[in-house]
Amino acid sequence: MPGGVGPREILTHSQRVCRLYKKAYRTTEHWAQERWSARFNVCVLRGRFDETKTIKDMRVLAKMLEEGEHECWENQHYDPSIFKTDPGGIVYGREAVAPDWVFDQWHPWEKVQTMDFFDRRAELKKEFNEYYEKSLTKKYQPEPPAQ
Repeated sequence: MPGGVGPREILTHSQRVCRLYKKAYRTTEHWAQERWSARFNVCVLRGRFDETKTIKDMRVLAKMLEEGEHECWENQHYDPSIFKTDPGGIVYGREAVAPDWVFDQWHPWEKVQTMDFFDRRAELKKEFNEYYEKSLTKKYQPEPPAQ
């Protein structure tokens, strides 16, 4: 959708249409008071998108896309619902992902409680070390000087 500061990513026409449909779908859901009302309006929305499938002239389709993006912008909700893990959601950024080396610090009594996890982890570490020695150490070696 147009707008914003800085360079926009390059999108194909079909990508822009898909994003417009998703944005219009969410906007329709935000404005609906009841679930049945939202479903009805989404079906009408889908019908509007399906009507354009027969049009082959890209100039007409591009103009319709711009108008659709403008209409979606005008009809956006003043207080849209936000998924809890999205930016602006109530739990966004709460997950503290521990690095892998923390598992090496566990006491053996703790490791026994989830022995299958630690056995599989040891196998994966061994496989990765073998892969590293076989390919990655040789791949990034400096080339010998040409004589």
